[in-house]
Amino acid sequence: MANPNVNEQGYIYGKFQTGPKTWTIMSRTSPQFVYLLIGDEKAALIDSFYGFGDLRALVETITDKPVMVINTHGHYDHTGGNSFWPEAYMSEYATKECKRAFGEELQKIAESHAYPDYETKILNDGDIIELGNHTLEIIKIGAHSPGSIAILDKTERMLYSGDEMEAGQVLIGKDAVPTHLKTMEKLLEHEAEFDYINSAHNGTHLTKDYIYDFIELDKRFIAGTATKLDSAAGFGWSDGSGGFGGGGDRYNYGRAHFVVH
Repeated sequence: MANPNVNEQGYIYGKFQTGPKTWTIMSRTSPQFVYLLIGDEKAALIDSFYGFGDLRALVETITDKPVMVINTHGHYDHTGGNSFWPEAYMSEYATKECKRAFGEELQKIAESHAYPDYETKILNDGDIIELGNHTLEIIKIGAHSPGSIAILDKTERMLYSGDEMEAGQVLIGKDAVPTHLKTMEKLLEHEAEFDYINSAHNGTHLTKDYIYDFIELDKRFIAGTATKLDSAAGFGWSDGSGGFGGGGDRYNYGRAHFVVH
């Protein structure tokens, strides 16, 4: 039987261990990451890509523990693989959009999975998830998406930020920048509880300094003094001229970039 995670270009996903109980899974089709956190009793999978291949089969090569799927928000590049499992956990807002595929092809792929009508379960701010000697805390945030959550791994001292903070660029509406500032300040309150930030796109294992740079960028944008770059193009994002998405206005301070649309 053919391996569903291999195509004409090789493996669809790569996997590598990034902590005693943590694995990072990377998609070859885009600079995107999901994370598998393993406890003594069960594991948590943070996000699930678009649904290509068989993500569950790959996860089961790493652990035989029951897997709890957690979505950082409801955009389909983070939820498309949920339908390999019977249920997924996310914010209430994310439940309203998590099954909204990016196009007909991805919808057909989801319908071919074992659980296209998977059950959604709601996570709230401050919820504690016990995996078995591995503890997670849910932090409600939300500017890139109103339904975003961050996951604080209190055992391995990692923060999982979804799309609210990354090394390439945060995509954000201009009216949401004040909310993004509050989000960064809220995460900063937990600074003593984590050592690195793991984002969903464009690079992982970021230093905490990114939070400070994003706070300053947000403040400058609100004040009208942020530096606007000549092009929106960046790693993982085009200037929009090629017809493949992208565009907007790119602003930068230090390590922080966001694209406003």
